[in-house]
Order: sequence, then structure tokens, then C-alpha cells
Amino acid sequence: MLTKESKIKWAEFLSGNTDAYSWIYETYVQLLYRYGLRFTQDSELIKDSIQEVFTYIYKNRGHLSSPDNVKAYLLISLKYNLIHSLRKELSYDLSDKENIPFSLEPTVEDVVIEKERLTLQSEQIKKMLSLLTSRQQEIIYYRYIQELSFEEICQLMNLNYQSAQNLIQRSLKKIRDNFELLLLLLSLSFVL
Repeated sequence: MLTKESKIKWAEFLSGNTDAYSWIYETYVQLLYRYGLRFTQDSELIKDSIQEVFTYIYKNRGHLSSPDNVKAYLLISLKYNLIHSLRKELSYDLSDKENIPFSLEPTVEDVVIEKERLTLQSEQIKKMLSLLTSRQQEIIYYRYIQELSFEEICQLMNLNYQSAQNLIQRSLKKIRDNFELLLLLLSLSFVL
């Protein structure tokens, strides 16, 4: 969805719409910054390179075409800008592509974002599970957290196989129905 919206905004930007340019910047600046941290920990160099990329595309918008993927275009532009800056400022020998520094280690920002995502996800799961009865919560716990087989669940909960199947299906339906309702309410709140 973002790819399609990005292409539309890019076309609007090429037509002179400065709001579209701002949207592109705001949408991708954090992603570009995190990507830049893969090459260097020099925060100022990354920020300067991002600024140079956006300055370049703004000044040259009359000569630019629409890329198939705006995100990929910006990542590539930033990478080449950073490599050029690293070569110039740090005297790196980056003529050999094998020598370009790149780190797969998660940055502090990656860790914080992932922690926030997991916390939010955990809160949503707790809300969904709170809609279930104790018995439904118990069977969900055994099946999906402890990954027990239905035979083991039947023993633990003193149920026959069909009763366990029915209980898990009713529990999942209740979660699914409430999740769909939540998504509908969220979409309506954005419209209003």
C-alpha cells in the first residue's frame, strides 16, 4: 500500500506539489536514518547525507523520472551518498565494493522500535485474551503458548477430543470477531 501511495506522491512532487515532497521526507527520513546506521555510527554524517539526497531530488525534480519503488530509490541514493562521503571524509578505500562497511547488528534505535512494537503487540494480545472465559484462555495457552497437542490438552483439561476442538474454535472465533470489530472501529476513527 505504501509503495502505491509513494508513487502517487512522487508524481505529485514532480509536478511541483511541495506537500507531496514533505510527505515523502516525513515518510522515509527515519527509515533512511536507520539504514545509514548500517554504514556508519556518525549521526551527523548520516543526517547530512539524507539532507543532500533530499536537496538533490528537490533541485532536480524537473529532470527526474518516477522510480518503480520510491523507498528503494531513496535507499540507493543514500547509500551512494554515504559511500562518497565516507570515501572523502574518512579516507576509506571504497573502490572495492567488498570493503564497504555494513553492519547487521541492530542499532539502539532498532532495539527501541522493536521493543515498542513487542510491547504494543503484547498489550493487544492481552486485550484480546481478556475477552475470553478462563477456560478459553486456558486452552489457548496450552495450544499456542505451550504448543501442546490436542491429546495432551484433553488430558490436562479433562476434555474429550471433540470438546477440545470445539472450545478452541469458539475461542478463536471470539478473538477474530472482536479483532475485526476493533479494526473497523479504528478505520472509522481515521475517517472521522
